[in-house]
Amino acid sequence: MRKIRTILGVTLAGACALAVVPGTASAAPVSAPLQKTAALDDVTGAYYPVAPARLLDTRSGVGAPAGKIGAGKKVDLQVSGRGGVPASGVGAVVLNVTVTGPTAASFLTAYPTGESRPTASSVNFAKDWLGSNNVTVKLGAGGQVSVFNNSGSTDVIVDVVGFYAGDDTLTNRNGGQYEWYLPERLWDTRQDPEGKPPAGQVLEYSLDFGDDYNTHVKSLVFNLTAVSPAKSGFLTAWSGAGARPTASTVNYLAGKNVPNLSFVQTTPCTGTEQYNWCTAGAPKFKIYTSQASHILTDLVGVVDDGASPYGMRFAPLSPTRIVDSRSNLGISGAIPAGGVRKVTAPDALVTPDTEVLAMNVTAVTPTNNTVVTTWPADFDGIGKPDTSNLNPYAGQVVSNGVLGVIGPNNAFNVHNLSGSTHLVADVVGTFYYPAPAKAKSAQAKAAKADAVPSANRR
Repeated sequence: MRKIRTILGVTLAGACALAVVPGTASAAPVSAPLQKTAALDDVTGAYYPVAPARLLDTRSGVGAPAGKIGAGKKVDLQVSGRGGVPASGVGAVVLNVTVTGPTAASFLTAYPTGESRPTASSVNFAKDWLGSNNVTVKLGAGGQVSVFNNSGSTDVIVDVVGFYAGDDTLTNRNGGQYEWYLPERLWDTRQDPEGKPPAGQVLEYSLDFGDDYNTHVKSLVFNLTAVSPAKSGFLTAWSGAGARPTASTVNYLAGKNVPNLSFVQTTPCTGTEQYNWCTAGAPKFKIYTSQASHILTDLVGVVDDGASPYGMRFAPLSPTRIVDSRSNLGISGAIPAGGVRKVTAPDALVTPDTEVLAMNVTAVTPTNNTVVTTWPADFDGIGKPDTSNLNPYAGQVVSNGVLGVIGPNNAFNVHNLSGSTHLVADVVGTFYYPAPAKAKSAQAKAAKADAVPSANRR
């Protein structure tokens, strides 16, 4: 059994080497005492995690007739009433969309069935690519989502990991609210003296938020990155309760660095785990890697049971493009090496209570291998984090889901590390503070973001 380390403090990145099978972190204390919330009074916009479940696999005929989706074709996928998603009362779903075996460079667009297909993309890919993207989609007619393929033909796999209540009709009142954290790298297996996790490895992690908050945590939101995998394969992140699900979280090609935004349901530590590696009650989860691969885990948020005064609800939107540097929309021209560009959200998409944009962000044909990072603009004392949202290679067109926090002027920053790259951003929804949190000032929210968990791993 590998050694367990615990990191305490604000800065975790590079603080120490972490073991390769489980881990624990300590999280920011909230600013006010928490009361146990058994149920929400109004669940509109609340998030509900589900055990990852497969809704579509065109290779085997799950959810649609077997066979690749051809050029200019779409599949209308039934979502409501399947995979733990209720038959009614759902506004949007969180999906992991995987492309495998495409015959040409192309893109997929997921959008509400019954609406006109938007000028937006959900997954961008090259010929013969294997990869996935976390996609939040508003439900359309009949509780369906349309999946459109632009060019060539490709197999598509869709796994559902959660949903948002569209109104207050759900009888399940145990929904959660999303709370953002300034992105922070909690675990990096490249720092482990025992080397790269081997094929078939299960890593178990825990995040300790303290006794007052641990019992309220329902899910954690990470950007998970597979780094230099030995062979093509996948990561699966899940609560660790029960058997590993037949679903994937990150799909990767050999030798590629591939990130994906991930909503990961948690289960509490019992305090009786072998080697006492995690604190009783602290939320824990597992990551499986099918091939030898390093794994980076960047915390971006938490979903709790409604206890935190900083929790937000979700309002879904039809995909709306707010950035396309190729046409000077939102950003003028490609972002140069080391360049930072500020993007201001259009007034039509935000209200005074909006704090986060749920986006699909795409790097378009960077001239070098690079790293793209986003963070809130115009917050005093908050600079660029040592994390990544996209890790595109030269010439790639690649996307990732981004929960982009906007500052007091409704803007976020984008940094490009190397070469130059064009950027596209499509907004699929917004997170907003419900009425009780309206009095919270932007500065108070920013101060809260500086407190970050510590991490263990078994």
